[in-house]
Amino acid sequence: MKKKVFCGCLALLLLLAAFACGKSEPKESSGTAAPETAAPTEAPTAAPTEAPTPAPLPEFADDYQDALPENAEDGLTLHAFNWTYHEIMINLENIRNAGFKNVLTMPVQQPKGGGATWWAFYQPLSFSIGVNSSLGTKEELEALCREADRYGICILADVVVNHMANIDDDHVEEDGTPVVLPAVEEYEPLLYRNRNEDVDGIGVTFHHNRNAKGSGAETQVYAYGNLPDLNTANPYVQERVLALLKECIDAGVDGFRFDAAKHVETERDPDYPSEFWINTVDVAKDYYREKTGGELYVYGEILNAPSNRDLSCYTDRMRVTDDGFTAQFKSVFAKKDPTLILNAILKGGDPEKLIAWVESHDEYVTSNTHYSDVRVAKFWAVIAAKKGFGGLYLARPTAELTVGEIGSYAFESEYVAVSNRFHNRFCAADSYESCDGTCYVCEKILPDDQGALILNVGDIDPEAAVTVAVPHLENGVYYDALTGNAIPVRDGAASVTFDGSGIAVVTRSKDVHPQVTVSERDCSFAGEKTIALSARSCEESYYYFNGDEAGRIPFDGTADVKVSDHAADGKVDLTVVVRNGKNVFEQTFTYTQVQLIEGGFNLINLNEKYLNGEYELYIWSWSPGRWSRDYEIRDGILVVNTEGMTGFLVAAFEKGYEIEDVNNWDPNVLKQSGDVKGELLEQGFLDMSGF
Repeated sequence: MKKKVFCGCLALLLLLAAFACGKSEPKESSGTAAPETAAPTEAPTAAPTEAPTPAPLPEFADDYQDALPENAEDGLTLHAFNWTYHEIMINLENIRNAGFKNVLTMPVQQPKGGGATWWAFYQPLSFSIGVNSSLGTKEELEALCREADRYGICILADVVVNHMANIDDDHVEEDGTPVVLPAVEEYEPLLYRNRNEDVDGIGVTFHHNRNAKGSGAETQVYAYGNLPDLNTANPYVQERVLALLKECIDAGVDGFRFDAAKHVETERDPDYPSEFWINTVDVAKDYYREKTGGELYVYGEILNAPSNRDLSCYTDRMRVTDDGFTAQFKSVFAKKDPTLILNAILKGGDPEKLIAWVESHDEYVTSNTHYSDVRVAKFWAVIAAKKGFGGLYLARPTAELTVGEIGSYAFESEYVAVSNRFHNRFCAADSYESCDGTCYVCEKILPDDQGALILNVGDIDPEAAVTVAVPHLENGVYYDALTGNAIPVRDGAASVTFDGSGIAVVTRSKDVHPQVTVSERDCSFAGEKTIALSARSCEESYYYFNGDEAGRIPFDGTADVKVSDHAADGKVDLTVVVRNGKNVFEQTFTYTQVQLIEGGFNLINLNEKYLNGEYELYIWSWSPGRWSRDYEIRDGILVVNTEGMTGFLVAAFEKGYEIEDVNNWDPNVLKQSGDVKGELLEQGFLDMSGF
């Protein structure tokens, strides 16, 4: 990739033109009077001349249609953090419209406690697709992959192969290594039985060397969270990991993220080498190629750089995360200096080997402050524009980090979508990065198409046009995909009027995409329910109920829609259609009306296995902190007596289990819900379909 800085190039061109016409810049006065000269006897009168009228700029013929890249490696990835398989599936159309080629799931293995909390997914109990996971069933994952294929979207599965679940952060073996959670035995009996010594002739399956020296130390014991570290050099461990990868591929998965990949050794590790990646990833790639004819998309989480090992140990077979890229220029708006972006160093130097993000799920969860959605979109625009980069966009969780609930729909904002579509349109183009004043510029040049991302990191005046150097763009009239404003480009200079975001995505396409906001989506409600709609950048907008398009209701800009008036058998389908030129937004949202049972808090849509006695259900209340079975089941609804409670959660234990100490938390819980408190407690019900 070529990098050039074009700061003040227009001034230089004008200066050269002045010299070419026999003119020179006026000199500064030195304080000495210039010598006088005699005036000519007859001063010729020059006829006034007008500057020549510039030739009209050409309008480009443009028939480009938005499309996702053919291959996963050429696309951008949405991290569906805390989403269920079902939630991903019902949002596939919007994910495609927003320009994301790939969707990354949570870890697909059986999670600790069934996956009631986000971190439980990173403490797996198995090397198979979870059978009791709050993400959903294997059948739901298969259905998701089939539906994603229809949209041209690839599903990437997060997998944890470095460690498994512990009892807690305090329990350790005699040698000081973490204690493996006994629940692992149910899913991986050989791994569990041989955890401390070779019982079955397969070798010890977990590491017991806390004092390893050299580069191998970070591959011997993963100290974070006191997690039991798998002996990934063990052939049986490798066999189980490969079985998981093949099971996922058979289910329709198109790629993998490997959690904590840096802590798994390679065959080139100087101290503790093994053929783990050869016997797992390399074999899985061959398996995927034979099964689909395509290439498996793989990347590994490597934070910072591996000790005493070249990054190529990993990048020879997978992409790796570049966690430091955006950190280098996050002060760019405070300093108003776009060269911070231009000079940011890539880990390993090759963007085609890297995955970058604005924020990771770990960073978001541990941070006390978060950037606004628009600020995230500005940083994201740089990642999306950079040639060859693999971008990972975090779909932010709820404030409570609730599993099974979408926390933000900012991923489909036009501020994000325009950058994604720009990436997709020009993923094969030559790329030229530069700076001009307070603007970062990334030009894209194809034989028959051109465009540029321009990010203004300075003060924005929406009323004033800014001249920006774009030396590789042909003369002509371009358009901002975000605002629809015409952007004339003449002699290597673009005249850009930025909106408040400072993002301009310059292409030859006139029509901007319509934008729609829905106050709530696909939720349950009791009593009356009104949904607020808003739409902009559209020529036509309307909605209708329950598939009756003939009964369409036009709306202009905004509308308050009382969906409870249109419930049929307890359900309302609201379809919203918005058009602007060739671009159309159309989506159906489903709202379910709930008839609450008096006498307590209603847990609705709970799986029958919890209602018919296959598990023991307990309620943990926060005020006071104690376990109880203070509930009853009526008409398929679990009705909890919340009198005196400030909040509670419901937990499932194995059938027949009795809690001995009801005043303390019991770690043998198989699965637990999120906290029911505050406004959620006041609502009076909770949809438990994801439990």
